[in-house]
Amino acid sequence: MKISELSRRSGVSVASIKFYVREGLLPSGIQTAANQADYSDAHERRLRLIRALIDVGGLTVARVRTVLGAIDDDSTTLHDAFGEVMHGLGDPAAGEPSPAVASALEEVLGWIDARGWTIESDAPAPLALATLVSTLRDFGMPATIHDFDDAADAALVLAEVEVAYARSMADRTAAVETMLIGTVVYERAFAEVRRIVLEATSARLEQQAGAPPKTAVRRRAPR
Repeated sequence: MKISELSRRSGVSVASIKFYVREGLLPSGIQTAANQADYSDAHERRLRLIRALIDVGGLTVARVRTVLGAIDDDSTTLHDAFGEVMHGLGDPAAGEPSPAVASALEEVLGWIDARGWTIESDAPAPLALATLVSTLRDFGMPATIHDFDDAADAALVLAEVEVAYARSMADRTAAVETMLIGTVVYERAFAEVRRIVLEATSARLEQQAGAPPKTAVRRRAPR
C-alpha cells in the first residue's frame, strides 16, 4: 500500500509516519520510485503499537525506540520486554529523594522483599510509591506501607491473569501491546472504582449523620 493508504488505515498522519521512519521507530517501505514506497500490514501493526506506546502509555520517542528494540531482539526475554514498557510508564527520578522519602522507600523495599517479589533495582514504581506514602504523611495521615496489603493482594490476582494472557499472544508485538493496554487501562479503571466507592461512602456517612437521603445515582436528562 502507498503511504497515503497506510495513513488512512492507521489513522496516523503522513507527516507522523515519515517522522517515525526518520526516528527509526518504523521500518522504511519498499522503494518503488524516487519518491514512492510500498508499505505492508506489518507497518500498520507497528504504527498501532507506536501510537499505543505514545498516546496510551505516554512514553517518549526515545523510550519507544528502546521498547521496540527489545521487541525486535529475540535474545531479549519477554519479561525484559515487558519491563521496558513498565519502566517506561514511570517518571524518572529527579535527584536524590528527601530523607522522608528515602525512609519510606526502605519500608517499600522491605515490604516487597517480604512478599518474595522480584523487582529490578532501577524500577521506578517503588520510589513512586514511597513518594506517595511520604506525601500522605506530610498531610498528617498515619499512612504505612501495610495500608496497601489488600490492594496488593487484589492486584496480584489480576496480574496473574493479565501477564499469562499477554504471554499467550501469537507474537511478541501483540504480547507487549496487550501488556501495555491492560496495564494502563486497568490502572485507570481501579482509580475510577475507588472514586465511585469514595463518593458512595461519603454519601452513606452523610446520611448516617442525619442529612436527608439523595437519589443513589443521578442521570443526565437526554438532550
